[in-house]
Amino acid sequence: MRILLAVVHYWNPEGGGLHGSLRPNPRPRIEAFQQQLLALQRLGGHQAQLNIASMAAEPANNQLKHRIDIKVITDGKHHVLDRLDEPYRGLFQMVITEPSSPRHLGFEAQRFLASRLDQNYDLYVYFEDDLIVLDPWFFHKIEWFRLQTGDDCLILPHRIELAPHPHAVDRFFIDGQMPDNELRMVVPHPEAAIAAQWPGGTLYFESPRNPHAGCFALSASQLHHWSNQPWWQDGDISWISPLESAATLGIAKTFRLFKPVMAQASWLELQHWGQSFHCLIGDKVSTLAEQNLD
Repeated sequence: MRILLAVVHYWNPEGGGLHGSLRPNPRPRIEAFQQQLLALQRLGGHQAQLNIASMAAEPANNQLKHRIDIKVITDGKHHVLDRLDEPYRGLFQMVITEPSSPRHLGFEAQRFLASRLDQNYDLYVYFEDDLIVLDPWFFHKIEWFRLQTGDDCLILPHRIELAPHPHAVDRFFIDGQMPDNELRMVVPHPEAAIAAQWPGGTLYFESPRNPHAGCFALSASQLHHWSNQPWWQDGDISWISPLESAATLGIAKTFRLFKPVMAQASWLELQHWGQSFHCLIGDKVSTLAEQNLD
């Protein structure tokens, strides 16, 4: 597939530290973004199989390759792009925008994606700058779900953190169930669960108990539909923080949102770089996880 992927990127060392983008040390932002770029690169055309007889690298995995055009949306001032290690600097293009405030940079990414609708990409994708695709079927699964359910439905991945060493919680699904009052702000009327057949069994999808995923991937027809709604580019940052609002509120107003049920959560998952959410695990959670391993 041809994919246009807009990465929202911001780093302000004097920002107060609420998010990683607002902390003084640039290295975590550099490492997160470089890992994101590397994972996307591995989904592209540089895939080959060894021909042992000729000792040559021959094309492989052709049906799963993507052409991904990565555009990094910044304000031109607050970023780490000039600090990246050399091999990563040619993997993207920076798009300098003029958001009404740094809090609205995500809306500039939405606007940029819509401005390229005439270029006929198969998917228009919004990513925060610390999300890593590990599944080579990731974008194919999103498109498969749309074809099964229709343009009014949108599948979102579960974000995970992976422990860097053996841990009581090795795979940590970080977008846990939200308080009802916060959830109703985004999903006021939960959808009924739906089922679909996938090789190997039946898959089940439900209204997310936490609709945030830090990303979305839309077909051209879906993005065109959203961009023609009265709430398009409304700048609404009322949910949790501007970061979550830009990634989630607009699509929630436009589409029926789903995620895989938690029993099948890894069918569509996306790694959140680092282990910041692991720090929230208390003694009771650790004990429960250890019991589940017994």
